Amino acid sequence: MKKSLFSIILILSFSFSLSAQNTATWQGGKPGRSTDWTCPDNWSNGHVPDEFTQVIIPFGVIYYPVLQSVEAPIDALLVEGGASFTIREGAKLTILCETGIFEGVTILGKIWNDGTLNIDEVTEVNTAFLQRVKGNGIVIRSLEGVDSLVRK
Repeated sequence: MKKSLFSIILILSFSFSLSAQNTATWQGGKPGRSTDWTCPDNWSNGHVPDEFTQVIIPFGVIYYPVLQSVEAPIDALLVEGGASFTIREGAKLTILCETGIFEGVTILGKIWNDGTLNIDEVTEVNTAFLQRVKGNGIVIRSLEGVDSLVRK
């Protein structure tokens, strides 16, 4: 009995660690939904990113992602230099920063934010980062409380 319980716990732990290490790279271009963040066919792994996903927005794709009026939690985000990502009014992207990959968030390109960008557990949000986030939205940094910044 103890051996089978141990085996079940080991299998569940292993499957959780696999799901926690999911990487999705934006491809875009699904006909009729070419920029839709919520379209599984626009992602390399065929799944819309979730709280266990490290997201990469690469440079050089034809269409870049747009998050429209939904709430989307992800683990980490990398926007490569020359790439862009748009958060529309009414949409919210939460970056949980739980695995430490990409230091939670690495923005080398641009984020056009007219919604809410919520960054949890990040150690530093500096001026260079904020210069890469444009728009009329809100950036919320959660580190021992809430520090809200409005970008224009």
